Amino acid sequence: MLKRCLPIVAALVFLFTFFWFSGEAGAQTDSRLAIGGSVTVRAATSSEANGGVNVGFEWRLGYAVPGWGWQNSIFSWFDTGVQGTIGTTLVELGNMRLRPIMVGYGYTWVRGRKAITADLVGGYAFNSFKMDAAAVQEYSRQRGATGVEAEGTNSFALKPEVQVWYDINSRFGLKLNGGYQFTRPSVVIRSSLGEDVRPVHADTFLITAGLVYSLF
Repeated sequence: MLKRCLPIVAALVFLFTFFWFSGEAGAQTDSRLAIGGSVTVRAATSSEANGGVNVGFEWRLGYAVPGWGWQNSIFSWFDTGVQGTIGTTLVELGNMRLRPIMVGYGYTWVRGRKAITADLVGGYAFNSFKMDAAAVQEYSRQRGATGVEAEGTNSFALKPEVQVWYDINSRFGLKLNGGYQFTRPSVVIRSSLGEDVRPVHADTFLITAGLVYSLF
């Protein structure tokens, strides 16, 4: 697990160091709403879930104010492959989509064009799961089951994170976010044999880079 996470931790340290020591000319934008897109790189911390790259929606509401304040994480959704055993065979069970909605509290430092926030957010993840066709066939073959279907359970989510907003100019803003998300959903496989509940250790390191454009 440590070996898989070292590259993403090193990249996180480098990027935050770059943002911290970059030029401080200019001031925070007074934009009230900015929208755009982001790319998230994930490193899973267990063999039950996969890492990967996800493209998502990004937004920024208002502008940074120094000091303590409320924080939110609404669109940090991602998909992950889930592995498991059927009998003695390790297989790709399917794909789980995690949609956490989180709020929390943190502290913000403003340094010229940069706003750096360290916070802790938590909430609830609305999850779904689609079982691979090959896994359904293997489950039916090994277990002698019929009517095999599966779903993902919802779960609580918690994420300590550090976030940087950098104002490129009055219209464009660049975001960098790094954190560790805790969440433990389950895959529930239903068949003629009953329910087979499989907890999934879906904790993951995440680095998100986003770009937004101020609408007004």
